[in-house]
Amino acid sequence: LAVPNIDKFAILIREQRKLYQRQEEEVVKEVTQEDDDARQQEEKLKEYQTAAKRLDNTLLVLRRFISVGNELCTPVTKDEIVSEAAWQLNINIHPDNLHLQSPLASLGEFEVPLRLPRDIPRPEGKLQWTLKIKIRRK
Repeated sequence: LAVPNIDKFAILIREQRKLYQRQEEEVVKEVTQEDDDARQQEEKLKEYQTAAKRLDNTLLVLRRFISVGNELCTPVTKDEIVSEAAWQLNINIHPDNLHLQSPLASLGEFEVPLRLPRDIPRPEGKLQWTLKIKIRRK
């Protein structure tokens, strides 16, 4: 509504603004540090689950030179698998999460068990998460 430009009305309008601004400020919800931490942990868990499903459902293909028969010139180590997973799948894996007893030294398909946090539920019908790796000749 339009009001005349008089000091009396200007004071009333200022007081009304103060009243309405207070109500709007009270509506704002305060986010505590605990709520923020819980939300971040939940988001991380979802990211881990999607990454684990992606690792379990894909096949990581490595190409290597061979020397005699099906033997590789240089065996495939954990670090090479981690770097290839980061390059091909855009997923960063810590080398400690791969359970590779000895380097892979021959051509073929391998399933490498993954050590993931217990918070991530295991896939149906499987005892553990695995990463499928196929080594082909170059």
